[in-house]
Amino acid sequence: MISIDEGNIFYLLLQLSIIFILTNLINGILKKINQPTITGDLVVGIILGPTILGTFFPNLYKAIFPQNLVQIAMLDTLSWFGLFLVLLSTGIEVDFSSIWKQRKNAMIISSLDVIIPIIFSMFFIYFLPNEYFEFSDNKFITTFFISVIMTISALPIAIRALREVGIMKSNLGFLIISALTINDIIGWIVFTLLLSLFSMKFFDWKIAIEIILYTGIFTFLALNLGKKIVNWLFSKVINQDSEGIQGVLAVLISTGIVFGLITLEIGIHTLFGFFIAGIVAGDSPIFTKSARNTVHNFVYSVFASLFFVNIGLKINFFENFNLLLSLFITLIGILGRYLGAWIGSVLSKNRKYKNIIAIAHTPGGEMHIVVSLIALSFGLLSKELFVAIVFAAILSSILVGPWLAYAAKSFKILDKLEVLVYPNMKIEAKTKDEAIEKMLEFVNLKDKKNYIIKNILEKEEEICSGLKNGISVPRGIVDDLEETKIIFAKLENPINWNSLDGKYVRYIFLILTSKKNEETQIAAVKKITQISKNCLEADELNLLNTTEELERYIKNYIAS
Repeated sequence: MISIDEGNIFYLLLQLSIIFILTNLINGILKKINQPTITGDLVVGIILGPTILGTFFPNLYKAIFPQNLVQIAMLDTLSWFGLFLVLLSTGIEVDFSSIWKQRKNAMIISSLDVIIPIIFSMFFIYFLPNEYFEFSDNKFITTFFISVIMTISALPIAIRALREVGIMKSNLGFLIISALTINDIIGWIVFTLLLSLFSMKFFDWKIAIEIILYTGIFTFLALNLGKKIVNWLFSKVINQDSEGIQGVLAVLISTGIVFGLITLEIGIHTLFGFFIAGIVAGDSPIFTKSARNTVHNFVYSVFASLFFVNIGLKINFFENFNLLLSLFITLIGILGRYLGAWIGSVLSKNRKYKNIIAIAHTPGGEMHIVVSLIALSFGLLSKELFVAIVFAAILSSILVGPWLAYAAKSFKILDKLEVLVYPNMKIEAKTKDEAIEKMLEFVNLKDKKNYIIKNILEKEEEICSGLKNGISVPRGIVDDLEETKIIFAKLENPINWNSLDGKYVRYIFLILTSKKNEETQIAAVKKITQISKNCLEADELNLLNTTEELERYIKNYIAS
């Protein structure tokens, strides 16, 4: 009988302490230069694993990471549990109810961003030399599987890039997030189905149809009946505990485990169950932003790092790295995803923003690494191809930020812009709805006021306009508005706006624009987001004491 002794626990604690110290150190540096922390996690794994430590200091490597089954299994178990939580957290970021309202345009973009990259990638990958497919009995199936992996875009990476550029809170930002989210859902469904079908020892149409049918039924029931049950459970634990966070976390993880067991039973990967559980929980109004941030910080500061470090501990990247293959996979992946989203944008009548939308779909990120690792564990990828996909995921994630920032320079404030400051600058309101209504009364839009309020509040439900440092940018569309209006007000008493940093809102920039001048809205949101990132610039708003000073400052800053 194999058992765990104190020696195993000692080595596990030693490994974890070294991993967490190094990942915190490297990721702290990467955050300062706005790079994804997944890069740091993999670098730590490469340093501590067979690639560097195992090659140059083999005795030290064996001393820290004994190569016995029990010790390896302990770290592997923690890593896989971490991956389950990563998928749970990824699902939480999906606001399914809001995204469903954008389904028409977002679905067109997402569908083409799945179909076109598969066709595009297969055409080129299939003609790679046979030496890259020596592990496979069927080159066509392997090529198809790799192409499916390359369709999934990295939602967390894209969100970070959109926030950095400053267009996350615009209507365009919401469309991009909606399309990427649907891409995630479609990609995971296709991937898990194919994984189940390809892992069968022999193909059986009856089993294949059953898996597809059960997957559809499970997804439908989870997003409808499951959502009601989880919301009811959340309400029960909140009533029993004023804080609620412990009970909410217990319900969240329990839902992930139950859904994971169900998906495993019907023949698809457990990870899909955790992903759907995250979507279901994230759609609950009781699952607050504070609880979401707690889950996200806990998962990504501990478990996500552990999983990606463990990849580097298992594979010698020097031995399996092929520069030409890695660059080829990177180029094909980026071009395929860009082309799919570009064509989808044109067909969904978003021609003006096709380049921005397409760029946001190019990063591979953590999901590429996750799905390719699963494929590797099932014997559907060689280590050389796996390393190439990891390289492509990291490089595409690094490139998307600067590329998006360069493309976003095209958004410029148009001439027709009016800045208004609320009378006496300050407004008294207890809720965001009341504040927005009072600001619209000042603009005097007469019979259109109720329609515009509804339009603004619907957009607030879709994507909260709260930024950092007490600033919000609610926005509305007024069809026949000749010039874009930005109405500014200081709140007498700050309001909870569910902002990114959790701070209450003190300053409101209400943006009203027509559909034809929507580019001005995007540019204005971008500029105001820059103010919100800088504490000194945000505080400067409080130092301006007259209406004229505020109007001049806002107009000069936004138009600059």
